[in-house]
Amino acid sequence: MSIQDHPDYEAECQRLQFTRHYMEAVIQTAKTSTSQFQENIQAAFEDVDWLESSLGYNQILMNARFFEVSKSDVEKLEALHPKPYFARIDFLRDGQDNTEVYYIGKTSLYQHEDQEPIIVDWRSQISNLYYEGRIGRESYKAEGGTYHGELSTKRQYTIEEGALQDIRDIDLTTTDELLQDSLAKSASNRLSDIVSTIQEEQNEIIRADLNKPIIVQGAAGSGKTTIALHRISYFIYQYAEHFRPEELMILAPSRLFIDYISEVLPELGVDRVRQTTFADFVQSCLTQKIKLAPDKKLINLVEQPTEEVKEAAFVAHIKGSPQFEQVLRGYLRSIEKTFYPRKDFQVDKYKLYGKQKLARLMKEDFVYLPYQKRVIKVKGILQADLRRKRPVMRKQLKDFFENKIERGLYGIKNDAKRKAYVSEALDRQAERTKQLEAALRTGVSSYMQQFPKKKLLTYYKELFHDPDAWQQYAQGVVDEQTAQRVCTYTERMLKKGLYEQEDLAALLWLQTDIFGVDRELKSRNVVIDEAQDYSYLQFASLKRALETDMFTVVGDLAQGIHSYRGLTDWQVLIEKLFPRAQYRELQKSYRTTIEVMNEANRLLPLMVEETPAVEPVVRHGDVPIVITGMDEYSFVREFEQQYAKDKGDGLLTSAIIVKTMRDANRLRKAFEQQAVDIQLLEEQAAYDTTKPVIVPSYLSKGLEFDVVTVVSLDEVYKKEQPLDVKLLYVAMTRPLHRLRMYAKAEGAFAGDLFQHLDPL
Repeated sequence: MSIQDHPDYEAECQRLQFTRHYMEAVIQTAKTSTSQFQENIQAAFEDVDWLESSLGYNQILMNARFFEVSKSDVEKLEALHPKPYFARIDFLRDGQDNTEVYYIGKTSLYQHEDQEPIIVDWRSQISNLYYEGRIGRESYKAEGGTYHGELSTKRQYTIEEGALQDIRDIDLTTTDELLQDSLAKSASNRLSDIVSTIQEEQNEIIRADLNKPIIVQGAAGSGKTTIALHRISYFIYQYAEHFRPEELMILAPSRLFIDYISEVLPELGVDRVRQTTFADFVQSCLTQKIKLAPDKKLINLVEQPTEEVKEAAFVAHIKGSPQFEQVLRGYLRSIEKTFYPRKDFQVDKYKLYGKQKLARLMKEDFVYLPYQKRVIKVKGILQADLRRKRPVMRKQLKDFFENKIERGLYGIKNDAKRKAYVSEALDRQAERTKQLEAALRTGVSSYMQQFPKKKLLTYYKELFHDPDAWQQYAQGVVDEQTAQRVCTYTERMLKKGLYEQEDLAALLWLQTDIFGVDRELKSRNVVIDEAQDYSYLQFASLKRALETDMFTVVGDLAQGIHSYRGLTDWQVLIEKLFPRAQYRELQKSYRTTIEVMNEANRLLPLMVEETPAVEPVVRHGDVPIVITGMDEYSFVREFEQQYAKDKGDGLLTSAIIVKTMRDANRLRKAFEQQAVDIQLLEEQAAYDTTKPVIVPSYLSKGLEFDVVTVVSLDEVYKKEQPLDVKLLYVAMTRPLHRLRMYAKAEGAFAGDLFQHLDPL
């Protein structure tokens, strides 16, 4: 059916035109003067010939009053002017005579609390009817109450450059065609449109209890990243009066990933949220700068898994484990004892504070503070106490000598003896006064000399100096051999002045307990993406440093290619760190087709982790193909033909995923020799979407492309190797539309698992 055949087509066109004209008036007024609002309204609608017949619009304009909007709100309105809203709902609330009509967009446009809204924000409570409501009897919650009524319309729009392209009415039986259209788009423009196609299970997570942490196990392509970003946006909207966006933080897996999501952040209103990586955040917290060695463990495990590489992975695993947390706690208990005073606070001959009382302050009263800040607190108390007692001490000394002199003057009858006695007393008084004043000046600083002044890195180096002490700190949870291996490896690295990714969590923990973390670096709410690649200790140190459990944790254990240090199940987080957490699973994949996902699902039974099979949405495409017996040169010729065909079909982004950088460089050389323009996507590199890219499997996680070609030259994916299986799974779940697999040898892709895929 043509859009013009829709019974409300003309009315919807008028509504869209009205909304855009109204936005123009608001934008213009915000840039000029509020007193000119009515003039701007008239100017905006002067060419409209349908206004007289639309009494509802006339009424709104007559009552319209301009309320100042912020600069950021004006920028939002300008950005959304070509596409003001994407949906509509009609709801007749029980007890009301008139049906309420709401147009839903990425921001709200209200005139006053008693006037009809022009646009309602997708994050508002009423908008939840669009995402989760069904035609018929429905209810929604707002401002502490529940409102019941009849939902008569759920309507979706496609609007491009201010023109109404399509109208879809949704009921219980119709397929969500707008979602299908969105998923069918090229990868280059999907991310920013997600708000219009949020699905019910995604919406439930976005709007889940904002006062509790949440852990989401999400299948590849289930929208984990966008759900996390929208949850932040929803949080900011709901708690705008209590939280500033700067108090929230997104921890992304890489700077490349931050660039990838940057396009959608301003539209969601989360562009002022801090975006960083775990490594960069920890570096900003530390009181000493460190030289971080390149994180090559995963690459080395894939490219050249020598015994030395395996040893490094073993140490990394221990440093991320709950066992290492036990070591740190034991070590910090021993450090804490060095901050207990060993002597009374005495100035001159006056005992002002007993060491037991001061120790109680350190152990009990100030236990909430880092050790060094406890010392500062004690110093302040001693200084205040000394200031208060200083006059008394001076008076006591003065009175003592005055009494002594008086006894000499009136008690000694011999003139010579009396004179000598008084003279000696005066000299002694002057000497003692000088001593007292010196003690008063230096008493506190001298007393504070007993407290440690070691630097952070000194503490960290000492932690690995003695394997026997290391094992004692662990209190039996680490054996002697493990302690020896970890200490030997780490000492060798530290002597070179190198710190590794796995050292950061422990350094952050020590920084937090000994020195503290600056308040401006602390976030009240944290989102962690690709969380399966974080170690237990990273989570524990973050929670400790930030003093909050308000984490949104999203990840997929099936894609845990850093499993040597990362998590293998979510339960350990829930049991040990986030007992209040809500746990959710997303099994539907919105990225790729049924045909591609069904093949990728074949790899899940080979994994150690138990993850449910992924459910692809109802979107069909080409069946993946596997072709063997190809060298790099014959592949380049084949790829050129397929790439031209893909571009002709509107599929704009294309990636060639290989297992290792060695295969990537070999393939790039073949392309260059045949003068084919291609980009090798390396870590931290900018991604040019205008040409195909070659990317090693371990760098492709988190990215998506219209077409993916998985290639194996010398490097094969062995099904008995857990890391190989995960890398292949990651590679196979990157495409939106088409997947092709080429290999030099038979069985290169997990043995005979995909031999049933006939290229013909």
